[in-house]
Amino acid sequence: MNTQARNIDATSALKKNLTTVASMYYGRGMVRYSDIEKRVEQQYNADAKSLKKNYARQNELLSAVMEFNDLEREARLREDRMRRSIELLGDDNFEDTRKAMLAGDDVSRDIVTTLNDESPLWESMRTILEQVPELQVVDLQDALLHFEKKPTRQAIESALGAHKEIFRTVVRNRDKFVSLKR
Repeated sequence: MNTQARNIDATSALKKNLTTVASMYYGRGMVRYSDIEKRVEQQYNADAKSLKKNYARQNELLSAVMEFNDLEREARLREDRMRRSIELLGDDNFEDTRKAMLAGDDVSRDIVTTLNDESPLWESMRTILEQVPELQVVDLQDALLHFEKKPTRQAIESALGAHKEIFRTVVRNRDKFVSLKR
């Protein structure tokens, strides 16, 4: 053992002894560093033990958390699809939860969907294409007209080009078909 290490050990032991002696003479006003050191060490050990239990419990709950997250993700997709459906079909065909709430009805178990003022054209196109495997672009334009959307062919082509991550277009015999990417 080198001299420096012995000096540090001797200094540390001397500090503990002086702290103990000094605390006997100064009573309650004197802080005993050795007590603080013991308490910190005990707190560390207690925290380590609790943390091990915590991690074990987290591992037990992990599958339930994953299932919850999957259900939450699925619910967001369904809520988005419901919102788009209502916006395409028109909200006159659906129950207005606001009116029921103002009338004093309990709507806590109802499925509530928040609508946009005017949904973008590409969302309406997506909602239609979720119902059919493929449509000719001219038929898609007619379907949009049926739902009282009045897009031009240029607007549809622009939406298809802007949202290539959603729509797939194929040309067959000079006819252009569109479908959703799967």
